Amino acid sequence: MIRVKIITPEKTGIIKTTAGLPLLDILRNNGMDIHAPCGGKGTCGKCTVKITGEGDVLSCKYFPDRDIEVILPGRVEANILTRQTEFLVDLPLSMDSGSHLTPSPIGAAIDIGTTTVVIYFLNLITGQIEKISSFLNPQKVYGADVITRICYCQEQENGLSELRRSIIDAINHEFDAFITQKGMKSENLEKVIITGNTTMLHIFLGEDPVPIALAPFTPRFTGKQTRSGYSAGIKINTDAAVVTLPVISAFVGADIVAGLSALKNMYRNYLFIDIGTNGEIAVVTDDRILACATAAGPAFEGANISFGMAAVCGAISGFTDPENIEVIGNCKPAGICGSGIVDIVAYLLRTGLIDETGFLKEPFLIGSDMNIEVTQQDIREIQLAKSAIYSGIKILMNKAGLSFGDIDALFLAGGFGNYIHTWSATEIGLLPSELKDRIYPVGNSAGIGALQFLKSDAFEKKINSTVENAQYVELSDVDEFPLEFALNMNF
Repeated sequence: MIRVKIITPEKTGIIKTTAGLPLLDILRNNGMDIHAPCGGKGTCGKCTVKITGEGDVLSCKYFPDRDIEVILPGRVEANILTRQTEFLVDLPLSMDSGSHLTPSPIGAAIDIGTTTVVIYFLNLITGQIEKISSFLNPQKVYGADVITRICYCQEQENGLSELRRSIIDAINHEFDAFITQKGMKSENLEKVIITGNTTMLHIFLGEDPVPIALAPFTPRFTGKQTRSGYSAGIKINTDAAVVTLPVISAFVGADIVAGLSALKNMYRNYLFIDIGTNGEIAVVTDDRILACATAAGPAFEGANISFGMAAVCGAISGFTDPENIEVIGNCKPAGICGSGIVDIVAYLLRTGLIDETGFLKEPFLIGSDMNIEVTQQDIREIQLAKSAIYSGIKILMNKAGLSFGDIDALFLAGGFGNYIHTWSATEIGLLPSELKDRIYPVGNSAGIGALQFLKSDAFEKKINSTVENAQYVELSDVDEFPLEFALNMNF
């Protein structure tokens, strides 16, 4: 038995464990927040920790055989846009107050993203939002993207239960904090609505996600799922329901369904794009929805980028030139998030430091006073991601028989969509330049959609209509996709 002393800015503790285990496993099995985009395979090089007397080590490759002292950074808070926008519906509360289980009923709408989680606490009597909580998905210590997490479930005996426990514990922690703050009990939580991508919902419910990643990519369920709080593991009223929203396919989940349903009927033809660890795209006309998912990878969430990180304090989120840098939290730069890397690549292209092929002669140092740089491999990762997104847009547009002139609006969902500078995105070919004056961020549309489902009985009809009208397009089955992808690689 060895002792691993953990020191963070918040607290100090001791973990007792056996020798021979990777330090990464020891830390994440004990709830430590470790950045491990590759899931511990040793390929990303980002699970570095500091050991007293030894310096920095890669935790997935370090096997402690004696007592050690590990110094970890403090908890990182998520930076998530949770406000309503003019493009999203805000329905009145339609529930019958007489049907509630307690005098002070509270509902929760939860958006479980691959990177971030948002919880809206709603007063079911007044219709007022009592609190909005947001935090990084604790499953990120098992991998940055859904495929890596699915592989963990497949390769580890208790992989699925570990991933499920991490998100359940995190949600219950936020529930406990809320009821303590409000002087309530868990019985006051009477209904929970959950949205998220298909993999996140499977893991939450304890359903095997492995079939999602294997041809023919068939999820265990696609329709709305209802569980009791007890069976779901959530600390709510024992007679309350936990509902997960329906999905379209293995890779177009309930987050897209909720986001599309939450949009106001303002335009005839429009694009809806959510760029995160994966890229989901929908073309919406007056009679149908064509949707696809692109293998964009997690580059825009900071993974696979040398100094990439999530959109948290210390992340470079905007870059005009080396003298004009935006950093989340106005603190010392620690890395680059998705919107920042798009700006930097656009700058490199604009100044001729990279050519249309993406060739970068030498690593680009962000600023003379910081040890943050962009490498040739980073440029390639962005090229792969942006080509996947743009090619998906083109394929759906062709199938819908539309040109860019027919598109009234392009809605960008999620945190990345809110903070990205559209001029940079169009400059590098991530988004169509023809639509640069018609691009609108809609924030956390998935969470708002789940909130509307919680508020309004009528909203379920819109959710069902979205699913019924949606046609999933598997890009790997489209003959022209490889050529389209190759053509869009250049800037």
